Amino acid sequence: MRLKTTLLRLLPQPWRFRIQSVSHENKAILRGMAWVVVFLLGAKIVAALKEMLVAYRYGASALVDGYLFTFNLANWPVSVFYSVASFLFIPVLVRLRTRSPEDGRQLQAEMLGLSLVLSIVLALLAWLLLPWIINSPWVGLNAQAREAALASVPWCAAGVIALGMLASLYSTWLMSGRRHANTFLECLPALGIGLFLFLWPWDTGNPTLEPMLWGMFAGFVGQLGLLMVAHADAVRPAIALRSPHWQEIYRSFGIMLAAQVVMTSTGLVDQFLLARLPEGSIATFGYAQRVMALVLGLSATVVGRAMLPVLSAAGDARSSWRLARRWAIHLFWLGWIAAGALALLSGVIVDLLFQRGAFDVEASRAVTDTLMALGVQLPFYLAGIVLMQWVVSVRKQVWLLIAAAVATVVKVFSGWWWLSHGTVGVAAATVTMYMAWVIAIKFCARKT
Repeated sequence: MRLKTTLLRLLPQPWRFRIQSVSHENKAILRGMAWVVVFLLGAKIVAALKEMLVAYRYGASALVDGYLFTFNLANWPVSVFYSVASFLFIPVLVRLRTRSPEDGRQLQAEMLGLSLVLSIVLALLAWLLLPWIINSPWVGLNAQAREAALASVPWCAAGVIALGMLASLYSTWLMSGRRHANTFLECLPALGIGLFLFLWPWDTGNPTLEPMLWGMFAGFVGQLGLLMVAHADAVRPAIALRSPHWQEIYRSFGIMLAAQVVMTSTGLVDQFLLARLPEGSIATFGYAQRVMALVLGLSATVVGRAMLPVLSAAGDARSSWRLARRWAIHLFWLGWIAAGALALLSGVIVDLLFQRGAFDVEASRAVTDTLMALGVQLPFYLAGIVLMQWVVSVRKQVWLLIAAAVATVVKVFSGWWWLSHGTVGVAAATVTMYMAWVIAIKFCARKT
């Protein structure tokens, strides 16, 4: 406290007054952002190193195409679960933490039991259904990519789905207490892949997916284990759903689930569009998306995870809307600045990260062009993240469903329209989708 007072005295009077007059809600948001930034920087550095090793070993090859195709399909239900759990569980747990801690622990036990059953069922379904999807002639994967995709199925079912869903639940519990260690622990699957690629004996003439698959699975095991330790409060799963607070969750569950299914299905649209393009297209788009994840993660993840608990406790819808709108406008213009900087630096970034080993100049040029196109999504994405947190906090999930439906229709039509432009066309469809998403939410909220 003394250090804080001393530092404030060193600042000019106008700055001191502005800092001291910041509202409690904005201070909580900024504090949450600061912690998330610290953890997220470490996580993204690990992820970047992993991508460098993958690019060095495999380049933009059919092996990477197949692995990413299966991984992204398996990750889809986990993403839906994570989003739904975050938006529905966090506001309830935040209120119970202060009003009725015992009710909160009972609800957590029942959440864990439900998640265990759901993770096992979905993992078994993926094990059975993914091979059928991969072998379908309409998918368009070539023989080598199809073989790699099939080899990845059991690993992704057990690691990505079974372990990933439980890790998602523990992450929401940590976030509900405004603890953000889960942000760093999300890098553990990437760390596992990186370590196995680095240590695995390598045959340049006959590369295999084994180190990627072993590393991915070991990473998810480590992530779940450390999240359980970080949560500290041991919870035993309960199968029966007896908590009275499930009624509150059920009221929004159907709309929120539908909204997230529709919204996250755009990633599946990308995979099926890219599978119809020449070999290496899934890998090329994947490398560009990984770089975008470094940019979006330092902004969207920070904002989303810091703002939802604050907006949930901000009072009536009108006051929380003013807070959310102000942050959305600021981040929209910041997004344009970031998009311009990314356009200037894309070539340098891709060359520094990837251009070595099996990753040649042609692959570097393709990833650079795709990354520049993806960068235009930044202003719309950042503003949309803030608006989405506000919609969830005021329990207007039907607006999310409307916006998701509009954005998905726009994505499908624009994706097919621009598919002849390759990965750049798929990236342009992503930008158009986020633009439609922001416009739709703003239209729904116009009377607030």
